[in-house]
Amino acid sequence: MPAGQTSTIQSLKRGITILESFTLEKPERGVLELSREMGLHKSTVSRLMRTLERGNLLSRNPENQRYQLGLGLVGMAGKVILFRNVREISRPFLRELSTSCRETVTLTVLDVDNVVNLEQFVPPTRRVTNYGEVGLKAPPHCAAAGKVLLAYLPEADVDRFLSGELERFTANTITDPEELRRVLALVRKQGYATAQEELEEGLNVVAAPVHENDGQVRAAVCIAGPASRVTPERFPALAAKLKVVATRISQQVGYPGDAGPSAENGGTG
Repeated sequence: MPAGQTSTIQSLKRGITILESFTLEKPERGVLELSREMGLHKSTVSRLMRTLERGNLLSRNPENQRYQLGLGLVGMAGKVILFRNVREISRPFLRELSTSCRETVTLTVLDVDNVVNLEQFVPPTRRVTNYGEVGLKAPPHCAAAGKVLLAYLPEADVDRFLSGELERFTANTITDPEELRRVLALVRKQGYATAQEELEEGLNVVAAPVHENDGQVRAAVCIAGPASRVTPERFPALAAKLKVVATRISQQVGYPGDAGPSAENGGTG
């Protein structure tokens, strides 16, 4: 193993040890006491704790400069609980939708600057081999789910994302920030997003937002299939089905919004 990689792993292990050292009996820790416990020089422990502080995993009590667990850990824990809950709740709805439309159906979330597939159902007779499996990440600007998740972010977060380069994957990938802004506005207006061969050639996707109990959108449901089957002509009908499913999942996680049209009237796909 390269020396640099060994050093990184060692620092990571030490960081975990520091976080685990906080208990109900010891809610605050100082650099000197931890350096003694860990058998490390205080400058090493201080550097590690400052790094954890910059990541909001630790915070300092201004009165005594001792460290406490940071609110970043609360956010991480909340994200784990949310993703686990919405994944469990969504499964029967995703399975039913996949059977109904006979295409791949996926639950996707935004994790930092990528979209990640949390759950997926694929009809056995209609497999899309080039569509991302569970756990696979993709840039949001070229994914239907990513456009949905970007569209409902605070404007400052969208500005930050658009300040970076929008990588091109196919001839249809949107790489102009202003064009993407217009697309996001349309997503908010119509309540769904599409991606026409923007991440993978030959792959089209439609997506709709899932709302949490506070109204925030941190997940999306998607229908994906070959461009020869999931054609632009089918987008409105598939979007109608997605909206019904997304609303039902939203209500199950506590969102008080309207249930929308019935599944039977959601389009034939």
